[in-house]
Amino acid sequence: MIPALLNTLRHSILARIGLAMVVLATLSFLSVLISTVIADSSVGKASAINLSGSLRMTSYRLLSELQQADRRPFAGQTLEQFERRLETLERAVAGHTGSALDQLLAQVRQRWEEEIRPLARVATAPEGSASPEAIQQLAQDIPGFVNRIDEVVQLIELDLEERIRLLRATQFALFGLLIVVSLITSWMLRKLLFRPLADLLKAARSVTAGSFGARVRHTAPDELGQLGQAFNTMMDEITSMYGQLEAKVAQKTEALTRTNQSLELLYRTSQQLSSGDLGLETIHQVLREIEEALELGHNAICISEHGQFPAQQVVGSLSPGENLRLRAERDCATCFHQATLAPEQQTGRTADGRQMIVFPLGGNESLHGVMPVMLDSAMPLPRDKLRTLETVSRQISNALVNMRRTEERHRLAVLEERAVIARELHDSIAQSLSYLKIQVTRLEKHLGDNPQATPIAEELKVGLNAAYRELRELITTFRLRLDERGFSAALQETVEEFSRKCGFAIALDNRLSGIVLTANEEMHVIRIIREALANIEKHAKASSAGIEIGLDDDRRVRVCVRDNGRGFNPETPPRNHYGLIIMRDRAQILDGSVEVVSPPEGGTLVCLGFRPEQFSAKENR
Repeated sequence: MIPALLNTLRHSILARIGLAMVVLATLSFLSVLISTVIADSSVGKASAINLSGSLRMTSYRLLSELQQADRRPFAGQTLEQFERRLETLERAVAGHTGSALDQLLAQVRQRWEEEIRPLARVATAPEGSASPEAIQQLAQDIPGFVNRIDEVVQLIELDLEERIRLLRATQFALFGLLIVVSLITSWMLRKLLFRPLADLLKAARSVTAGSFGARVRHTAPDELGQLGQAFNTMMDEITSMYGQLEAKVAQKTEALTRTNQSLELLYRTSQQLSSGDLGLETIHQVLREIEEALELGHNAICISEHGQFPAQQVVGSLSPGENLRLRAERDCATCFHQATLAPEQQTGRTADGRQMIVFPLGGNESLHGVMPVMLDSAMPLPRDKLRTLETVSRQISNALVNMRRTEERHRLAVLEERAVIARELHDSIAQSLSYLKIQVTRLEKHLGDNPQATPIAEELKVGLNAAYRELRELITTFRLRLDERGFSAALQETVEEFSRKCGFAIALDNRLSGIVLTANEEMHVIRIIREALANIEKHAKASSAGIEIGLDDDRRVRVCVRDNGRGFNPETPPRNHYGLIIMRDRAQILDGSVEVVSPPEGGTLVCLGFRPEQFSAKENR
């Protein structure tokens, strides 16, 4: 077992360091243990010295009380007190059996019991029987007795000093051993651990700097030596491999590879962007593919409709933090202006030193956008990658323009169809409802004061009026035109209309670009917003309201209409009110949902959420 242990210590740094730690811990434990033992054995010595001093004082006090007739009655108590203290002293110095202290204390006890105590008891007899001879004998014996007690005190002090010297010597010896072992351990750590690690780290830094000639000197059979051998072997293999490579062939091969990759990438993007069911999801996938293939940073597409700022980000991979920093550093007008400059001036830097290239998109006043690209590398973008990005940006620009034209044609078709429906509603149902209202009025006049028929006629009249108002609102919605100005303009007109009806300004926060929604989705969203605003106008008795529209991180459109009105219970809506049902039906058409929240303290929040067809088209294929 010992040869195996020695072999382990010879081949393992960890075993040697562990052994040194064990020795240090053992010495520390011995030091604490010895100190504790000596300290425990010294407990009570100071108390014994105090007791010895009190015995001397008590002896003289006993003699004084016996010599004074008026104090003699108290001598019995002093005698008992001396007896108790002597017993306490004997217990305090117990454990010295056979020693000089034990023998001397036994002599004190013997003299007390055989000489002093009997004389004291005779001297403390009642008045008339006290022996003056006993008092005189005590006056002669007590000084000698006290001297014997003094000798006990001296022996106790000598024993205590001897223990202190032993403790001091032991502590100095163990402290010296600790210092020696610590120095040996420090030397061993420096030689076997710190120097080899520093050598290995220096060699690794040389390799990081591009120099493959570095070698490790420490190749002993221990752990770090084996690591150094493996490192040297690896460097030899790398050096041999690099020596066999032909740099010129590698460069040409790399250039050809990049060219082929760029051509393949442009072909794939062209195919994707020219598909018949092109949507924003497809454009987003193209951007991600470009980002990965060209090893770029994040990018985005921002659209400004009719020159309005701030522009809206429709797709992209910019993180929320990057988006906030970019908007804080520069406004949208700066990016759009940078895109109109010469190609060599379209590259700039952000505040954190990253490069950003801005490519123009679109080509008409209704659709104008930019494609900012953040680069992870601080080096300028290679010319071949820059040309590829320029080509892709033109392809995306054409695709967005074609999407807008297709949607405009679709929007016109939808508007024409809705206009026809509005005319049919006006010429048929609206006129019929007007006729029924007139007939109900005539019926009321003929009924007179009939208590049973009058409430029925009044209820018919109220129902017809409500139906007529709903029909007029529906006709107004069908006649709502989403012209070339797009969804944002129609939404703004709706807000202005209901602001006049409600008597206060309705806040609008529209963070959604019109290119995100199809014509059908725009009409349904406008209709749901109008329905919510109509409920605020008729029922809420609110003093403020607001509309928030945006695209969340999951690329879902979220439309929220809120007010501070009296609220209601969404679970039990009022009778003959179908606004919530209509809104939920329209949300189902959009494959979305409507949530209504109305807390007891008042106010109502209506939120519509759905994924636009532009983003879900690719998933449904």
